[in-house]
Amino acid sequence: MTFDDLSQWITQLGAGEKLTAAAKRRIATELPEFIRDLKSSSAPPRLRLPTGESLSNATRMTALRCQCLLLARSAFGVNYVKANQEYDRLAKDVLFWVMRHAFNSGDPKGIFCCPPCSLSLLPLYAASCFRWVDCEELAGNVRKALNGGTSVFARAYPKAYAQWAVGLASRFRRP
Repeated sequence: MTFDDLSQWITQLGAGEKLTAAAKRRIATELPEFIRDLKSSSAPPRLRLPTGESLSNATRMTALRCQCLLLARSAFGVNYVKANQEYDRLAKDVLFWVMRHAFNSGDPKGIFCCPPCSLSLLPLYAASCFRWVDCEELAGNVRKALNGGTSVFARAYPKAYAQWAVGLASRFRRP
């Protein structure tokens, strides 16, 4: 699995397309090792988002980690963490940093360090990727801050990525 594969699958999911059976088999085989090997030094220095904007530094790593979780969730369903221990480990690691931020800042729970990171997390909340917390509350907090232009969204943020993340998140909303 390559970064281009990940990008292609995430773009496909963002467009509302389903993963094929062949893609799911490949994801099952290759994604755990991809996650294990995912490090800042091995990742591209810039990550191109599905909407064309690009991220660098720690923000790109958060987006990549969120993309891996979203791919696993989309391939294996709501109990995706049971498909491989790497998914469970990564989900806990991502959530720990988000919750740590909530304890160390005045931001609402679920908001992360910057707009792109918070937007990368929104589809994960909407898909209930974190079974240890109230994902509906976290998604609601991100949507409220985004719509109200508060918290990290009080400053400039990638509008196209926001629209993409909100659209993708809406596909996971419960009726």
